[in-house]
Amino acid sequence: MPYDILPFFEKEEAISSSYLFGDMIKPHKYLLNFDKKSHTIFYNDDNNNLWTSTRSTLVEVLSSDNFETHILSNEEFSTYNERRSIVFYFPEKFNTYIIARSLGVAEPNNIIERMPKIDRVYLYLGREDPFFVFSEGHKHLKVYDINVDTKIVKEQIKKIEEGKEYTYYYAMKDTIGGDNNIFIPYEMAKTLPLIYVENELDVYDIEQIRSISEKFFNKDIDYIREIIEDSGSIIYVYNQRVLKINQNGLLEYFNPLEEHIEERNLYISLNTTAEFLSNHIGVPKDMYLAKVEEIKAEENLGYRLTFRYRVGGIPVILGNDTIEDFIQVDVFNKYVRNYKRFIRKDMNIDTDAYNKVDDNRMLSAFDIINMNYNLLEEEYMQGKDIFMEDIDREMLMEEILSSIKNITIAYLDPCLKEKEEKLIGVWLLQIEDRIYAFDVYNGELVLKRKQ
Repeated sequence: MPYDILPFFEKEEAISSSYLFGDMIKPHKYLLNFDKKSHTIFYNDDNNNLWTSTRSTLVEVLSSDNFETHILSNEEFSTYNERRSIVFYFPEKFNTYIIARSLGVAEPNNIIERMPKIDRVYLYLGREDPFFVFSEGHKHLKVYDINVDTKIVKEQIKKIEEGKEYTYYYAMKDTIGGDNNIFIPYEMAKTLPLIYVENELDVYDIEQIRSISEKFFNKDIDYIREIIEDSGSIIYVYNQRVLKINQNGLLEYFNPLEEHIEERNLYISLNTTAEFLSNHIGVPKDMYLAKVEEIKAEENLGYRLTFRYRVGGIPVILGNDTIEDFIQVDVFNKYVRNYKRFIRKDMNIDTDAYNKVDDNRMLSAFDIINMNYNLLEEEYMQGKDIFMEDIDREMLMEEILSSIKNITIAYLDPCLKEKEEKLIGVWLLQIEDRIYAFDVYNGELVLKRKQ
């Protein structure tokens, strides 16, 4: 089905909750290893269907009784990216059982017990028999199943390699230094499309806003109390449930729990969330589950689920500290207690929007680190209470480069305008609990925050 922001008035077109549950847990980037020296990273899988082609094979492995496993040391696994393979990276460590259920595995095998959580999945695609490696940090479980068929994925990888329309990535330890296996580009082959966005919700369209309130309360507007604040925000109240549409386009919904929840269940909570999202306004295109947090409210146990989305295959981050994230759901098993939503739509200002690019050369992650190393060093030393007279500069550089957890391309939404807001292409760099966003064209720091 089309996976886009759905029309407010066409309930029959809503994405089914079962479809959404299976699609909201998915990788957020893909590392393709063609050989020892050739690698690339994709953030968008729409054109290649690598994850889609691998899902059925994963289903077989996670439900099979005919498989072998072997624990790999981190040192042994560190050489595996030199082999022909693909690595699927998830935005955070996910429960393996939940991933299996999201793939449609009704009764997962004991792989989920041997590896309870994973943050990435490796699939070997060389000449020898294929195998998977399920990883969490420095823990790796190699899984071999004689029935695994990777023919379709191999054909896709070969097609991508022969097309050569990609940016080459290299391990940091081989390019810029540090004991770090993160892959970064030395030179960019492409630039980012120019994207302009607008608020999904128009607070001045009172008919649309009232229609949304009717959807949330399942009542005619005549039975719902409406309050318009001096700020321009609109509040709707029915019994103890409250819906607020803020002037800046942020939607907030509160519904008190109907019973005490003494034990949290992630699988039930995810299904509840999927059903709720599919029935309320609609789902942003290319939405994905980015974070799962355990929460407690008035002695009730639940989860806070954070969802983000991509534009043109590139993840989007918020540059406004007053809005926590794009979609947040506080769910307690079968009940949604809080829901926040701030979605921005691509305006598609002209028909060539996705082909139109900035005239400047796009800087690589290699360029960004070199240009901003002094800043990174200064802040690292401040965070560690390190004084210049006490350190060896070469050893400090090695330590800082080794501490980089992630580098990725993204769009930054400044959230300064209701419409015609230009997204800023950035390189996101994470060192320990700090996130830096650097402009992809001039290398300037445009955002800094703690994780």
